[in-house]
Amino acid sequence: MPVVDRCVCRGITFADLKELAQRTGADLDEITQRTGCGGSCCTCIPYIEKMLETGETIFEVMPAPARKWWFSKP
Repeated sequence: MPVVDRCVCRGITFADLKELAQRTGADLDEITQRTGCGGSCCTCIPYIEKMLETGETIFEVMPAPARKWWFSKP
């Protein structure tokens, strides 16, 4: 079964993002600001959320999230 272990847009592994979160206390918003992960295609958002919740860094493929436009500036 295919697995996902990184942000496809930035190439940063979830293990590296987990280390960042543990070292700095970063949440999803801060991870996105610092790394760009979750800020382009948004596909990695559910993986990052699950990583923050469970500590896992390798995941089975999940359905892509609906695009959210919270990154758009008015």
